[in-house]
Amino acid sequence: MKKTKIIIAGDLMPMPCNYDLFAAGDAEALFGKKLCDLFASADYRVCNFEGCFTDGDHPIEKTGPVIKAPTSTIKAIQKLGINYATLGNTHSMDNGKQGYQDTCRTLEENGITWFGWGDNVNSVRTHVRLTDGDRRMILYNVTEQFENAPGKDSPGVNLYDEYRVCCEIKELKAECDFLVVLYHGGIEGTYYNSETMRRRFHRMADSGADVVISQHTHAIGEEEHYNGSYLLYGQGNFCFHFRSEVTPLLAEGLVLEIGLNDNGFTAKPHRIIRTEKGCVYDEKQELDSFHERSKTHDALLKGDKEAKKEFEQHFSEDCKNWLTEFLLTFRGLDPEIAKLRKELSPSELREHLLSLYPKPYLMALLTFLKNEEFNEIGRRLLSDLLKEKS
Repeated sequence: MKKTKIIIAGDLMPMPCNYDLFAAGDAEALFGKKLCDLFASADYRVCNFEGCFTDGDHPIEKTGPVIKAPTSTIKAIQKLGINYATLGNTHSMDNGKQGYQDTCRTLEENGITWFGWGDNVNSVRTHVRLTDGDRRMILYNVTEQFENAPGKDSPGVNLYDEYRVCCEIKELKAECDFLVVLYHGGIEGTYYNSETMRRRFHRMADSGADVVISQHTHAIGEEEHYNGSYLLYGQGNFCFHFRSEVTPLLAEGLVLEIGLNDNGFTAKPHRIIRTEKGCVYDEKQELDSFHERSKTHDALLKGDKEAKKEFEQHFSEDCKNWLTEFLLTFRGLDPEIAKLRKELSPSELREHLLSLYPKPYLMALLTFLKNEEFNEIGRRLLSDLLKEKS
């Protein structure tokens, strides 16, 4: 049987800075010839569309950015050869039902098969089937919950529920030769994955997934070879210029090349580099830090105490990037804090906020976050309060 090649890229969504190139269908100007050639060499090309394609303006009420792109910008994506798109992510429902319908229509008109979301809770398209000769493959998309849950009469995404997802993976693997899980979740802005992520990935692999890939983190994480499966914790962005400042996290990403043959499969990550308007193939393929993180991760799993200490320390440092936002949210709408936010530097603001949180207060917050009962009560209370204020 001939070899089958699948190319999987990370988060992609046209932004105002490159709308013109996407609308013009100028894939080479956006991605460079070598990256275009890599995509052209594949039998199947997959990408995560981190938002919706619509010419309307139907933003949902939410905290955080609302992401969309004009339908005309699909031209360069089609030119690149993307023929499968995951929509089970954190921004695909940002423009509600109309955005969902516009996106489905735009993709279907341009020959791009979508999966990971659906019309309602009973009709979510969780996966797609690929066939190459006698080789049967399945791509499965699942995501963590934000403002993207499907309802009885409203569209939404395939939400992660460990028992259901692992049962579905097991059933689907019995029907195919090769199964890829595209998992949209994890902690944004972290090079290092959490224990929760490792546990989820291992369980999905144990259920039959040959490859599990984490998107959403906007950072390259590490790889793991686990009981015959390939796990990629953090693929980084493909072409997602939502933030104009180019931090080290956002300056790079991975495109994963999967090769299937009669003896199994190979998984080869290719490093890409962000440019002013797109991304290009990294000629030097500087993956040393990626491989070093992966080695530390492997040592951690083998019980190396020093590796565990190092890994957890790096993960904690990455998580501190969120500290100010967390403390601000817990304080609520405080006019004094809003004033200080304009006057103080980021580090000064963080130190001031920390001074407002005595140890008993921090302990109470931690208890609330750790306890499943309090979590459920809190979600219900806040949801009900928001409905009353609508």
